[in-house]
Amino acid sequence: MLLNGLNLTDDEKLFQKTLDTLSTVLNRPANHPVTSQRVTRNCGILEGLVHKLKTNESSIAQLMVEQTHRPLAGCLTEVRRSIQTLEKARDAAHKLCEPRAYDFSDALQGGHSAMSQRFTFAPLFAITPFNFPLNLTLHKIAPAIALGLPFVCKPPLQSLELFSLLNDWLIECGLESDSFAFYFASNEGVAKAMDRLPLPLISFTGSKQVGFQLKQKYWDRKLILELGSTAMGVVCNDVPKWELERLSQDLAKSGFANSGQSCISLQHLLLESDVCDDLISHLKHTASNIARSRDPKSLETLTGPLLGRAAFDKALDLLNQALECGAQVWSAGEHNPSEHHLAPTLVIYPNCQARTLDQIRLTREEAFAPLICIHKLPGNMSVDKLAELMQRFDANIHASVFTYQNKRARQLYEVVPSRSVLWNEIPSWRADEMPYGGVQLSWHNGRLQNAGLLGDEGPYQTMLELTVERLFVLP
Repeated sequence: MLLNGLNLTDDEKLFQKTLDTLSTVLNRPANHPVTSQRVTRNCGILEGLVHKLKTNESSIAQLMVEQTHRPLAGCLTEVRRSIQTLEKARDAAHKLCEPRAYDFSDALQGGHSAMSQRFTFAPLFAITPFNFPLNLTLHKIAPAIALGLPFVCKPPLQSLELFSLLNDWLIECGLESDSFAFYFASNEGVAKAMDRLPLPLISFTGSKQVGFQLKQKYWDRKLILELGSTAMGVVCNDVPKWELERLSQDLAKSGFANSGQSCISLQHLLLESDVCDDLISHLKHTASNIARSRDPKSLETLTGPLLGRAAFDKALDLLNQALECGAQVWSAGEHNPSEHHLAPTLVIYPNCQARTLDQIRLTREEAFAPLICIHKLPGNMSVDKLAELMQRFDANIHASVFTYQNKRARQLYEVVPSRSVLWNEIPSWRADEMPYGGVQLSWHNGRLQNAGLLGDEGPYQTMLELTVERLFVLP
């Protein structure tokens, strides 16, 4: 079902009625074994939704353009990725229901064998972000549907029509209308609702600030948190000059597509001395070409407006603060505050000294804007020194290494604190079935710091988070 909770929080009777409906969903039975029979039945719903999306691919993409003002090319890609997410969730669910055997015959207290099966244990309350509304929502609810879990999902407010349609399609595909709800409400309304709803299992994708507030407040619940990141790439001296023009196009796409509003969009680019000047020149040329296309309905357009004025002002503040610290700022056109449009921009750091890095907020803050920060590296930097520098950036999800040296690529993979290290591929590349999230854990000043994810994502990994393995020890 779809519930519009906007502007209801001031009317206690209407608000309570909405909460009662959501509580009904969240109090449905949710503890059962993940069996082949159950998964096969539930995956029929996913397959029906795949057919709906394939049949209506173009119209869904057009609807997303109208609602979010994102470029058409990006919306088409998102619909196609959403189809793949559903298919991968279906495959993962069948894999998950396979029993696992254990051999404890050498146990000191007498031998046994055992089998295990995964069980669901609680309904899901999911909060999804605005930047890829359909695909990132399906990353949360498709595993729940395959497992037969009731769920309440708070989608982004900009996508009401999209989720009205998705709501109807899910019911047409066989999902019981009282087993799920899309709940539209302001952030304040959702926070107020969460205080009064039974929420044993919470999945949230968004900012670290909000994620850590949820962790602190709901410490006794199961939380799956994907809390954003900056992404970085390093281009080594051995990359040939004839490769730099093509590489600049890929890097610019990674940093500027969807206006940089992705937790794996390129934000930090580290350039060794031999490739630095040429690559910067190519990047400026590519950024200028990207900036010329502003029509969201054109397949050539990569960038669009930021989410709102607050997002635009934050990006501008970060740029101004970098300027004050001595960085050079180059933009491929004029910024437009009234349209929340920030032109593709390069921020060239003055040096890579620790003091300068610490001073500039862009070093660790996620810009979520079309900004690429360029760091010029001194010549002959050792792998250890380079790894030490890379660890200063909050690139806990994806980092890229561009080099033709196998040994150096492997060495950096082993020391860079990112969940995924991509060799000769841009950091914004993602396969929807891959494990996803941050792993930058470090013990510093007496505290365990987690800069990324608490929980895990990707269809199979999400299903592991939504279930628990139980043993059946045999005589």
